[in-house]
Order: sequence, then C-alpha cells, then structure tokens
Amino acid sequence: MIHNIQTVSNYIEEIEKLINNKKHNYYFRGQDDAFSNTLPAVFRSRKLLDNEDNLFNDFLMTDPQLFEKCRTNFERMALMEHYHLPTRLLDVTTNPLIALFFAVKGGKGNGEVYIYKDQPNPNKLKEMLDERGWHYLAAEYESKAGLTNHNYFKKNAFSNEMELESSLARQSMADKSAFFQAIKRFYQLDNDYIAQQGKLWSKGYFSYFEDADSNYFADFKHELQTVPFLRLFEEAKRDIPSFSNKLNPLELIVPKIVTIKKMSRRMENQQGLFLFVPFVSDEYDQTVDIDYVEVERRAQLAIDILSLYNPDNPSEKEKYIIPAEYKRPILDELAKLGIDSSFIYPEDHAKKAEMIKEKYLGL
Repeated sequence: MIHNIQTVSNYIEEIEKLINNKKHNYYFRGQDDAFSNTLPAVFRSRKLLDNEDNLFNDFLMTDPQLFEKCRTNFERMALMEHYHLPTRLLDVTTNPLIALFFAVKGGKGNGEVYIYKDQPNPNKLKEMLDERGWHYLAAEYESKAGLTNHNYFKKNAFSNEMELESSLARQSMADKSAFFQAIKRFYQLDNDYIAQQGKLWSKGYFSYFEDADSNYFADFKHELQTVPFLRLFEEAKRDIPSFSNKLNPLELIVPKIVTIKKMSRRMENQQGLFLFVPFVSDEYDQTVDIDYVEVERRAQLAIDILSLYNPDNPSEKEKYIIPAEYKRPILDELAKLGIDSSFIYPEDHAKKAEMIKEKYLGL
C-alpha cells in the first residue's frame, strides 16, 4: 500500500498503525528518489558484480590500516559499505525517522521509505523457489519458522554463516562457478528428497556431517572436499580458526538482516544494520547463459522475501512516498527533533559545513 506523507507527525501516525504486530522486528530504508529497485550498489553494473572479489580485495590492500579492528570478513564488508564501496549490503535502520531523513535529504524526485522484517513472506519465498524448479524446498524453511534457536533470516556479524557468505564474495569467478554448480545440485537433490521421501535434510543436518556411511546426500559430502569449497573454508578459518569444513546450503539462497557492532559514531547514530542480499548463483555459473537484467530481477525477488506487503493486497509492498515539495519542510521538522546532517554524519565535518551553508541559503 502506498502512503503519501506530508509531515513528520503524519509519517509517525502511519508507521504506528502499520507496525502494531509485536511478533516481528521491523527495519526501514529511505531512498531520496523514486528508483526502479532497492538493489545494493554492487548490482548496479555487471562489471561491478563480476569484480566483487577484486573490489573487496583491492580495498583491503589499498588501506589495510582502516580494517585493523575488523575481526571478520563481514565486518570488513560492512566498513567498505560505510565508505561507499559497492557491496551486496543494503543499509537499513531500526529507527523510522532515520529512514525518513534519508528519503528527504536530497534528490529531485519523490522520496521513498520501505519496510523489512526478519521473517520471510512465505508467498515470495515460494515464488523464488518455484522459479528455480525447487517446488518442495520451501518446507525446509517452514520447519524452522518461529523457532528461537534458529532463524535463516536474521544473523549477527560474528556468526559462522555470515563469515562464510562474506568470504564467498572474495572468491574468484572460477571458484564461484564450480561452487554454485555443486550447490545447485544439492538444492535439486534436496527438492527431490522431500518430494519422494517426505523428509527434510535439515532435520539431520548435524548428524549428516558425522555419519561416515554413504547416504542419499553422499555426493554433496564429497563436494565439500573439492578445491573451491576448501579455499572458501580456508578463507573463513583466517578469521575463525575453529571453523569446520561444513556448511548448510539452505543458508545461501535467502536474504538476511544482519546486526553488527557499531564501529563508529555514525553507525551508532544511524541505528544501522544491513540486509545481506544472497548470491543469485546463476550469474557465476559459467555453464548458464543469463541476461544481466534477469540477475537484477532475481536479486530484487530475493530482497522482497523480507519486504513488508499489504495484507489486503499481497502483491503490493508497503511504501511511504514523500512528494518532492514536502521534502524540505520535513527536513526542517526533523532538524528540530535533532535529526540532521551533523547527527547522521557526526565525523563528517564537510557535511556540517554544508548544513550551515544550506541553513542560511534557505532563509
């Protein structure tokens, strides 16, 4: 549902009506123009996505001291996003007023605010899996729904899953291609396993790695010993020496809300965290010819799994539109509440100078 916003109080009222379900945590993203998607920066160009590993590794080599306090590859990726290197992270915040600031701070068109949650939209999850031919795979995620001890869709920066996936971003195109060919074979195998035997691989996830006997998934166990997997595990072990040579492929295909320690006043003030966009996988599989527009579409579909939709119209996202003519008045209102450039960018003195200039130009 589209909500047209003209004042801060109007916005707060609409938000309060919408997020009255206390079973979910909500996250907000503001965009200062009406873009055609909500994709993170690395998806804005095929050249960027194809060189995701080079972007990551070049930045590390160019400014290694910047990353001295980072303990994991995910923290390094988050810091790169903080300094505007294109990554697969989408900035979100727990504070709807911060998102509103980003929706009105610039841009010539209408501002937009989107809402996400850390539980999946089952229709969108099923749509994504059905498109890939994995019609039964949704049962793997449904079995974990509501459990406090596991959530495929909410992680912290120090989890093994996020270390593995952020390390995957650093792997070469050739290794990614071989890796995802194996992963897709697993998805098809699991899909058929559920259809034929009515069982879930995830139910025996831990015993699967300890069982030396061959079984229905024995081939995937052998894949874990191939070079692309071993290189990925070694990368993870640089940060987490105790990391074992195992992974849950079901983690790799879905988006995640990821909490992270506040590495700067800016991160703290913005109450920020990230939506990690999963690897579509076919863009790295050199045996598949896929148009880049299709890669973007699939990435957006993955993000939409966590988007908040109108309960009365399941195909319509909840979205707040701030018409261009109301952006400046709302920016002034937010400033009176203490949310201005000096708060959002506390270490950026150039932003403070710009804010002071604009104050007097606006008189």
